[in-house]
Amino acid sequence: MEPMAKAFWMGLERSNLFIGLFTSGMDGDDWLQQPQGVPNPAIWTIGHLAFQRAQMLELLTGRRTYDAEWIPLFRLGCDKEEADAYPDIATCLAFLDARLEDLKDFLENVTLEELRSEPCVKSQFFLTKGEVLIHLSHHEAHHTGCLSLTRRLLGKDRAI
Repeated sequence: MEPMAKAFWMGLERSNLFIGLFTSGMDGDDWLQQPQGVPNPAIWTIGHLAFQRAQMLELLTGRRTYDAEWIPLFRLGCDKEEADAYPDIATCLAFLDARLEDLKDFLENVTLEELRSEPCVKSQFFLTKGEVLIHLSHHEAHHTGCLSLTRRLLGKDRAI
């Protein structure tokens, strides 16, 4: 793996580890709770992370892996309170994991030259594929931190 790609992979892998730690022991209504001071319920955060991985993957590879019905559910600013508005958590987690594998496949074969190239889909935010990965890393860290806060406010034991 190209060294820069390896650095991105290590960040994504660590983020995925923390997502697992911060959501361990959550079940039922925990996924839909939005404690005071938390911007989104955990189900939205997981779906949003999965959706963002898919969107960034599309920029990196040109391949679209998400269904259009996820756009209004998990884009920035979405505000759904009904449990039946979301796919079940198992579906969201499986999609999250599948996109991580897709990102790993991309990173295993990418060159430094390709990281410096333009995204496959025109973007007003990113000039290079490397910038896409930088954003993805920061984005994952932000929302993983939100899951940590949600966990503690739900009264769950400390995860780390």
